[in-house]
Amino acid sequence: FRCYACFKTTSNMTKVFCPKCGNKTLKKVAVSVDENGKQVIHINPRKPLTARGKKFSLPRPQGGKHANNPILCEDQPVPDQRPTRLARTKTNPLDEDYIAGFSPFVMRDVNSKSAMLGIRGKNQEFKYWMRKNPNEVVKHRRKKK
Repeated sequence: FRCYACFKTTSNMTKVFCPKCGNKTLKKVAVSVDENGKQVIHINPRKPLTARGKKFSLPRPQGGKHANNPILCEDQPVPDQRPTRLARTKTNPLDEDYIAGFSPFVMRDVNSKSAMLGIRGKNQEFKYWMRKNPNEVVKHRRKKK
């Protein structure tokens, strides 16, 4: 990755934020090694820098247990979003107060609040503002007469 704000490179491909300046401005670049063992960075000038996320303002920060706030820096604290004690007791089949309707072996949980918000799903990092590009051109189709 190469930061297009401070022009520093990093070989860690799991990074989202630049380790030098801290901005979310990392882009993939092609790298090769020459005869002397030095890295040569190949930057494609025709590849445009996308304006994704730079047109509209950020959503207002939400409070509460199930807040869905954007991650703006690498060391930003994230809430645990653990299930409540009541939810843990409902899914304990060895408990004497076990309710059969709230079985942990159900294929889909569609009624709980965490299922509605998508907290306990496979993609926990997937947020609602990442679903589509806000700067995408909307194509309007006209009705055929």
